Amino acid sequence: MEHVEGKVAFITGAGGGIGLGMAKAFVKAGMKVAIADVQRDLLDQAMAGFGGSRDVHAIQLNVTDREAMKRAADEVERVFGKVHVVCNNAGVIAIETGGDPTYEDFDWLMAVNAGGVINGVQTFVPRIKRHGEGGHVVNTASMNAFFVGPGSTVYVTSKFAVRGLTEALRYSLFEHKIGVTMLCPGVVKTGLGESYKTRPPELAKNSGFTQEGWAGVKAVTQLAGQDPVEVGEMVLKAIRKNEFYVFTASGFRDEMRELSEEIVQALPEGEGDPRLADFEKGRRDFTARVKAHTGVAG
Repeated sequence: MEHVEGKVAFITGAGGGIGLGMAKAFVKAGMKVAIADVQRDLLDQAMAGFGGSRDVHAIQLNVTDREAMKRAADEVERVFGKVHVVCNNAGVIAIETGGDPTYEDFDWLMAVNAGGVINGVQTFVPRIKRHGEGGHVVNTASMNAFFVGPGSTVYVTSKFAVRGLTEALRYSLFEHKIGVTMLCPGVVKTGLGESYKTRPPELAKNSGFTQEGWAGVKAVTQLAGQDPVEVGEMVLKAIRKNEFYVFTASGFRDEMRELSEEIVQALPEGEGDPRLADFEKGRRDFTARVKAHTGVAG
């Protein structure tokens, strides 16, 4: 979607951090932007930063609430008209420093990080299809959608889910002229270290997460985090050029090569089952055709 001027974007988790960075980049490019966040105070601060611009509209939203997501979509269309870009960015993090994760830990992170993305896709993609003008979906995953760190069982599970969904959408939405981008941030200056503030009380009573873990995340993001507006500009470029991957950190090249090589080496030798040859060729031809149009060589 090369020409974004006048287009409408909806961004979750946009009261601060990467979501707000995207909003700033989009508005600068001439887009109209609806920013959504579960925290009203963050939305108010964000709106103050836009100086009363009529091109920005704030919606308080819990992304785990499907009916609320539908109401948010209706509100954006009333205010700005048809939505062309949806950025499913809202997310929370927690590190298991207090023991094993609990069911409640999985329920919370999966509901926000994976369920919130699913709700955004299911709500907005049919609307983009209906207006027929094309559009773009941006889902925020993480470098942890590829690499695993200590104490990150639940978080990694949620981000691998986002990666799988987003890669599938890349192919299923192609013929509808809807581009797809998967954002995989490294360390960015965000409020992730205060994720505990939004945890539902009923899911906080039994947990393997501790304040120590959140404090560690907060310290790292504030000390070494990348500017969220820089990330927003990277996402805007990906939308314009229809690029699938957005990686914000360059320090993972060697590890990514090692991961790829480990996978290749683990594959069995041989030519494959000849009975599946036609099916596999058709699949590969299709994926190659999509990749040729999404900024990645086949």
